[in-house]
This record gives sequence, structure tokens and C-alpha cells, in this order.
Amino acid sequence: MIICYIHFGSRKTKHIVYKGCRIKAIKNYNHLVWNRKTMQDEDEYKYTASIYDFLLSRGLRSIRRNIRTILKHSGAKNVIDICCGTGEQLRMLSEENMLLTGVDNSPAMISNARKKSPSSIHYLETDATQLPIADNKYDAIVISFALHEKAAPHHKAIFREACRLVKHNGHIIIADYSTPTQSCSSFLIGKILIPIIERAAGLNHYHNYRDWMNQGALEGFLQKNSPGKITLVAPHSRECIKIFVISNSKDDPLSASIRGTNRHQQVERDT
Repeated sequence: MIICYIHFGSRKTKHIVYKGCRIKAIKNYNHLVWNRKTMQDEDEYKYTASIYDFLLSRGLRSIRRNIRTILKHSGAKNVIDICCGTGEQLRMLSEENMLLTGVDNSPAMISNARKKSPSSIHYLETDATQLPIADNKYDAIVISFALHEKAAPHHKAIFREACRLVKHNGHIIIADYSTPTQSCSSFLIGKILIPIIERAAGLNHYHNYRDWMNQGALEGFLQKNSPGKITLVAPHSRECIKIFVISNSKDDPLSASIRGTNRHQQVERDT
């Protein structure tokens, strides 16, 4: 977004230019109410956190079950969910013998998570791009449906934090939107249904989602940014959503490619 001032004689007017389009002019530029910083600082889940699980829980259940199975098979004991939302994934893990931590910068999400969760789960309301946590602390890190809704600098910073926090022999588990296949069902889900859902989440959210998809979605992001071995564990929703695991993230070469990885046997596939 670019804010520019245009002079009309003695009168100065402020315009907002977003993605090449001038979209608003304000005569009294001291009362600018819409800008990127304000949008970032505001809790975008203030009004939806209380109904978030009601709206999305059922649709995400099989994905969360897959993540739970991956964590159990990995032997992880100390797990953090970055951008944990209402903490549903952590609650699903609460019966396992794990130390669980959830991080989110939304006060509304964290408040709901604490109300719904047992006291054994520790929650932090903080910025996921600069976590006040020591290096190499966690056996496993979960990031589910968080990267696509952030602007590129933010989702890259979140992933860098995950790489910093994971132990040498640990795993980073990421679930997010993937590029649809050419099948009719994948097209309907990936090109019609999911965009409708993302647009309903808000304009800023939708722009970040579109940028995510245009940059190659989850596969493209990991090819460019992952420092470790990348393994596809389970596709969901006609391959419009995928779960990847990144391992040995401190030693494996940066050139690790999704095309060269072996696909694990699917734990559970949501068709």
C-alpha cells in the first residue's frame, strides 16, 4: 500500500494506492482510518473466535487426526502449535504424554483456547514472528492453516522461527493449501469452494491467500524456504490441502525438493 498526497491548489488530499489502484481519497488526511498497520494491529478474529470451531472444526477433523498420528509416531514429547487459534489441535493431543504449548497473537483466539483447554496446555499470546523462546527446544512444531493468511514477509518469518525452535532431530509439520490437480473435483474445491471461504474471511485475508496460491502454494513455499528434507504425508480435499513434514532442518541442504522426496504411506485420507 502506498499513501500519497495530492495538492489541489491550497488543499491537500490523501489518497490510498493499493496494488496499483487508487481506491480512496480523504479530504481531512489527519483522520485516515484504513492503513496496513491498523489492519495488522487489530485482532481480526475478535468477532469470530467464539464461533470458529463451530464453523470449521468438522471440516478440519481428519487433518488434525493425521497430525496427531504423525506426532505419536515421531515420538515427540515437547510440542508447540504456532498460530494455534482456539487450540483444538492441542486439545486433541492432551491425552497423549506430551508437553503442549500454543502460540497466537489474537487475544480472542487465546482467550477461547484457555477456556476450552485443560490447564496442562500452556498458551502464549505473542507475535509468532518473534517468539520469546529459546532455540532448539521442541521435538515437533505444528503450523496448520496459518501461513496462507499472512503476507509473505510474515509467513516466512514464522517459518524461520519454527526452524530455530525445532531440535536437531525434530520435525516441523505443516498443513495448508496446495495447488489443485486437474481433476474436476479438485478444481471445484480448489478454485471455487476454498476461494469463497477465504473471501468470507475478509479482504486482507483473501489478498494474502491469493498471493500464497500465485506463488505456488505450500509446495512452492517449501521448495523455496525449507532447509530440510520434505516429505508429503497425506493429501486431503482432493489434494487441495496437504500435510508435509520437514525433518533434519538444521543440516539438510537448502536445495531439498518436494519432487525428490518419498511419499509416506497415507495415515488417513480425506476424500
